[in-house]
Amino acid sequence: MTAASISESSEGATRRTPWLSGVAIFVAVMTPLLAYLAPLGFAPLLALAGLLALPGLRLTRAAAPPLLILVAIALWAAASMSWSPLAIDVSKLKGYGDIESLTALKLFLQLATYGAAVVALRGVSDPGARRAATVLAYGAVALAGVAALDSLTGAAIYQTLHQVTGEAIRPDLAMVKVSLSTYALALLFWPAALILSRLWRRGLIWLMAVGTIVTSVICSSDACLGALAAGGVVWLLVYFARQTGAKVLVGLVAAPFVLAPLVVLVAVQTGTIAWLHRMVPASWDARLNIWTFAADHIQRHPFRGWGLDASRTFGPAIPLHTHNAQLQLWLELGAIGAALAGVFFCWLAYGVVRLSQRSRAEAAMAAAALVSYLVIGGLSFGVWQEWWLGLGAMTLIACGLARAVAQPQWTGLDELTPLA
Repeated sequence: MTAASISESSEGATRRTPWLSGVAIFVAVMTPLLAYLAPLGFAPLLALAGLLALPGLRLTRAAAPPLLILVAIALWAAASMSWSPLAIDVSKLKGYGDIESLTALKLFLQLATYGAAVVALRGVSDPGARRAATVLAYGAVALAGVAALDSLTGAAIYQTLHQVTGEAIRPDLAMVKVSLSTYALALLFWPAALILSRLWRRGLIWLMAVGTIVTSVICSSDACLGALAAGGVVWLLVYFARQTGAKVLVGLVAAPFVLAPLVVLVAVQTGTIAWLHRMVPASWDARLNIWTFAADHIQRHPFRGWGLDASRTFGPAIPLHTHNAQLQLWLELGAIGAALAGVFFCWLAYGVVRLSQRSRAEAAMAAAALVSYLVIGGLSFGVWQEWWLGLGAMTLIACGLARAVAQPQWTGLDELTPLA
């Protein structure tokens, strides 16, 4: 996703990587299937991919900065458990269920496995990466088409699949399940679009876009629509303004991590929040209440935060998490945690600046995917949800695979072998 890996891509093209190519194709095949059938499966998929990719893992200097930042976040999160109201007595941990509840431990395991998957699959040879990229792009188009058709029919396909397994599901719950596929589509749209454009399959890009938008509208996936819109604006900014646009992106990425609590507090003081309460539907009204409560409580422990997973301890005022990544980081890990996370995402954004010097199309893709992830994270999911972190890692992998498709040397799915 960053220009720092250009030299590594060149190196990967000169060596055969049949095992890594196989892992990449496996991940590409599973991604659309999980996005539709079981989005929570992105957590075990990326963990498995990391373990499978270990034989081909090559730690490089370019991979060190982001990994060190993520290690620092995990260490600070673990340290914050000492003052978190959800602190767990280690001596009372007995079974797997108790250990599985340790978010701090899971962060280190995810960093090791997801990180291994991202770093190792950047070393896939160009032929192998092109094959995996093509599978991923066609899979994204198929996912968009199936999700749109299912949403138009009231999730009839999803209900039928459940009946086949002997587990009936209510139509309204089936629609919710179908809506989850839009989050993967919103993130994978950008690398898939680049892949399809380089394979001269531009008509499929429009099909994927229409399918994603139709599903998002029918299923009320407002965050996905916002992500697509914001991603499109940033794509245009970076594509046409190139390095200047990419530099603006760095500031846009940094701002929410610095200003999120202040913006909410100012909005409360100026009456903007009260005005919005009268304008927005119930789901957004609930978000406004959560954000106001979180911003107010951030003031009590602005530097250290309330501790990891503290969001879960405020009862109905915050159901599970704040529905805003930046506010959750401020609330749980304080200014220190928010700053570390901001540095990580700004590092990714600065990689777009470097990448824009080489390819504006690849830079625009990376910028749009990054912003889409931040927009959805700023409106929908908890920071520490395993599947959401796994989907973020998958987006990084997808952007890396897309960059290997330099020319339309082949356009079908009939060249999946050999894997090197």
